[in-house]
Amino acid sequence: MVIRVRIGGLEVARSPEVLETLLGSCVAIMLYDPGRRIGGMAHSILPEAHDENVKDPGKYVNTAIPALITKMAIAGVRTNKLIAKLAGGATMFKTTESMNFGARNVEMAKKLLKQYGIPLKGEDTGGNKSRVVKFHLKDGKVEVKKDNQIIVI
Repeated sequence: MVIRVRIGGLEVARSPEVLETLLGSCVAIMLYDPGRRIGGMAHSILPEAHDENVKDPGKYVNTAIPALITKMAIAGVRTNKLIAKLAGGATMFKTTESMNFGARNVEMAKKLLKQYGIPLKGEDTGGNKSRVVKFHLKDGKVEVKKDNQIIVI
């Protein structure tokens, strides 16, 4: 079954489910426990919330990652076995560097993954194209479709 992760959403599921989302400047943060075959995806719009008590923690990278870890721990993952993959973070429009939310989202995600000690095992980030992302929980593979091409990370 395919579970669609909405903008600002956060979902956790287990094999054989597939988590799917459509990205532009947003970033998909995907965490996976290979032994338990449980994964989670957050579709984050902005790098950080200034208040950690937000209604939708998936909306911000700095609240999405801890919320995803917590939700996955409740589902039975071994948090010390988690691996991460990232997709998205495109620059969809001409903008100033401070307004380049795509790059800032990716930068914040990498910073927090490092802080949590979660290794980044693959990414397809940046550029100026939207992406459709499918996260297969049976094996942890992520299919990224952009420009009618599919790459696997």
